[in-house]
Amino acid sequence: MTTYLLAGGGTAGHVNPLLAVADGLRARGTGADVRVLGTAEGLESRLVPQRGYELLVVDKVPFPRRPDRAAAAFPSRFRRAVAQVRAHIATHEVDVVVGFGGYASAPAYVAARRAGIPFVVHEANARPGLANRLGARRAAG
Repeated sequence: MTTYLLAGGGTAGHVNPLLAVADGLRARGTGADVRVLGTAEGLESRLVPQRGYELLVVDKVPFPRRPDRAAAAFPSRFRRAVAQVRAHIATHEVDVVVGFGGYASAPAYVAARRAGIPFVVHEANARPGLANRLGARRAAG
């Protein structure tokens, strides 16, 4: 059985494709173990449990857009988020990560790479967001 960690959220543009892929994996009847990673604040915090999936939570760590106090705190906050995802990967014996953009994706890409497991970037927008642009540089494929 393959364990998938689907990471993404914040908006419907990230959550709806994530849920469609989750449902597709489940419907294939291959016994796929589908886990969803998101934040406690995003749209995923409601939609994922409503659809019958457990939401594994990671801290929301926005990428800084200008040099300010939040930018100074970013490295330590991002490292903590990566550590949270690595713990989820280890606990659930994840085989592959699929990112859909949003706050949960960037730490999931880094954690997957450090854990030595493949990750895939799913992008449905004409202009990818920052997390997916960064993740695409190292994605499997």
